Amino acid sequence: MNQGIERVSIQSACAVRLAQPRDSDRIAELAGQLGYPCTGEEVRARLSQMPDANQYAVFVAELPTGQIAGWIGLYVFRAVGMETVAEISGLIVDEDIRSCGIGKMLLDAADEWAQRRLSCYLGAVER
Repeated sequence: MNQGIERVSIQSACAVRLAQPRDSDRIAELAGQLGYPCTGEEVRARLSQMPDANQYAVFVAELPTGQIAGWIGLYVFRAVGMETVAEISGLIVDEDIRSCGIGKMLLDAADEWAQRRLSCYLGAVER
């Protein structure tokens, strides 16, 4: 099969959604590919400590098979000396399916989340 066609089909079949506790084992496995070994139990505990969807988000890219192909974590960062920003705390795509556009899909979801959160925050500050 043409590798270009295969890459397009992987990206178009992928769905980006908010992470759920059931994704924790796979998120941990992928974190290990980044050099941050952890367990699914640790990931579940960390996700439970991020209940405020206006401050934290973790998105996963899910293949039609249900497998998580990658994830991105981000949070709102506030500091006295600079504007409020959203920062990425982690981004990984499975090493076996990189360069298929999944990372861009995750970044797009993160960007949309950040724009919504920061525009709401900045609007409240200006009032």
